[in-house]
Amino acid sequence: MPAQRATRVVEGPLHAIRNLWERMVAGRKLAAAALREIFDESAYERFLTRQQLPPGVAAYSQFCREREKIKVGPSRCC
Repeated sequence: MPAQRATRVVEGPLHAIRNLWERMVAGRKLAAAALREIFDESAYERFLTRQQLPPGVAAYSQFCREREKIKVGPSRCC
């Protein structure tokens, strides 16, 4: 009986530490994904996939031109 009780005592704190670690990892992944969206890295990857282009200087230049067109919008008359 004492051995079983000792095992339960150890499992409690280890389980809590594992749970905390998993939450920290999930939070880190969420923060990384948010930063990738903020700095347009995810948008660039989506552009490459959509255009079926390999990453490179020419592709990034094309991506930047496309983003500028979206930001400026269509020209208006009068």
